Amino acid sequence: MSVSASWQQHRLRWIALAVGVVVLALLIALAVHVNALLQPQRFTNLLENDLAGVGVDLDMQAPAQPALFPRPAVHMQGFSLTNVGSGTPILQASGATIVVPWRALLHGEVAIERVEVDAPRIDLGELKTLLARLPHHRGPPRLPTIVTGVHMSGGTLTDHGTPLLFELGVDTGELVPGRPFRMDVSARSADGHRITASLDTVPSSPHDGSIDLDPLRLAFNKQGGVSLQLDGQGHWQGGEAFAMQLNGSLRHPSFAPPPSASGKTPASSAAPASQPANASGTTTDKIALNIQPARGKTPITIALKLDGDDAHVDLKLQPTEFGDWWQRLLASSPDHPPGPLPFTGQAQVQKLDLGWLQATGLRIDADPNLAPAPAASAAAPASAAPTAGH
Repeated sequence: MSVSASWQQHRLRWIALAVGVVVLALLIALAVHVNALLQPQRFTNLLENDLAGVGVDLDMQAPAQPALFPRPAVHMQGFSLTNVGSGTPILQASGATIVVPWRALLHGEVAIERVEVDAPRIDLGELKTLLARLPHHRGPPRLPTIVTGVHMSGGTLTDHGTPLLFELGVDTGELVPGRPFRMDVSARSADGHRITASLDTVPSSPHDGSIDLDPLRLAFNKQGGVSLQLDGQGHWQGGEAFAMQLNGSLRHPSFAPPPSASGKTPASSAAPASQPANASGTTTDKIALNIQPARGKTPITIALKLDGDDAHVDLKLQPTEFGDWWQRLLASSPDHPPGPLPFTGQAQVQKLDLGWLQATGLRIDADPNLAPAPAASAAAPASAAPTAGH
């Protein structure tokens, strides 16, 4: 090998080494810059202070860490959110990633591109406690923007520590005003059945202080059980100023009649009455939901209408009043009745099976002017009770 060729090789090595050092220096500088911009410790401190202001403790197994590739983000590992004084976390997860867009780093903007949560465990009872403690927001609502959505996987839903749903997963697309938005939820029930639900809408803010969901489609399916499909629109102006009109269908298994006391097959003359509504053993009911916003002293009200072979329902419910009414009912006495019911209307259920609720021959007549029965007649005669119910 000539001296000239050897010198060329040495020069190329030195050039490659110099380029490598420059690239490494740039990467180190970029990592330091990203760490300074993302400020994971400052992020953690702000999060802890905000949560402490509403009575929630943040417990982290390790400090939040910044990341640059494949996207700039803040990683949280092994954390939980717990109401102060409670032993059950509201949310417990093995990890979470908050992804920020590049423009947030370049221009110092505060923006979130995507939120990913691994193996979350969410407790409904603790969440209700937190929501009841939060101050009511009176201002106009603002539609948040999430560029690429939210992802949750391997989750569990509990109620005061009792598991309700397993393998909970949530996926959403981008949440941007004027663009289609979709959210998919999947889970497994305690009895092993698969549950799926979805929401499709186009959110928009045509006026300051209002959010429209038009069109709006909701779907719910349980493996071997209930299937619900609703279409309509919604409008929200903040707080309980929420209105929604939905129409659709509810498909559920027909309720099989209980076996006779003797255990023998019913006579042929009774067979037609025990046949399912159709050959597939399912019943499809028409359903309509009309949610009316709170006005003055009248709380938010849901008008429910259901019409099918097995059920006819026309009820008005005030869901925010059920808790207070139940407490009054538990503390009631002949001299101190619980007061008006949080629902009015009529319902006739001939055959219905929703899995957790099975009934036949059930009749409800809730009159707003209905006076409580006197103590002497508290025990209703057998003929006035439902034919069957579980």
